Amino acid sequence: MKTNFWRVGGRTGKTVIAVFTCFLIDTVRENGIPFYAAIAAILCIQHNFKDSLNTALTREIATVIGGIFGAIILSFEKNVYRIPNELLRYLFLSISLIPIINFSVWIKQEKGTFLMCVVFLCITATHGNDESPLAFAIDRIIDTTIGIFIALFINQFPKSKM
Repeated sequence: MKTNFWRVGGRTGKTVIAVFTCFLIDTVRENGIPFYAAIAAILCIQHNFKDSLNTALTREIATVIGGIFGAIILSFEKNVYRIPNELLRYLFLSISLIPIINFSVWIKQEKGTFLMCVVFLCITATHGNDESPLAFAIDRIIDTTIGIFIALFINQFPKSKM
């Protein structure tokens, strides 16, 4: 089967436009990280608006829950106690996935479980030493929300081949 490698289908074009729009919005925003908005946009551009909306809702719920759990842990570490040994801290963060996973099952959001865990670890494992880890958690949620809204807006337009 011969295909044109550079052919751009409708979903591909929408994804490119959504990602660029995320980067464009980030030039105006001061605290954002466009990478997270772009990831959300890529995941939320689906074959049709209904699938995009379902993916977006799962993504948003998962990001908020993972972000809240991450913010709680970082606040505890910053204000109460931080485990001084890195390996023990990683063990603690790994064990902390148990309540996140159980919470996702309890609220019947199993589809978002892996995203909750990813967001939690992204916040806690890579930004625990930030000056304001809580601000990072909040910005992470905002970035994802921006990407989701951009994807939903762009995915409303009919597909066209480029």
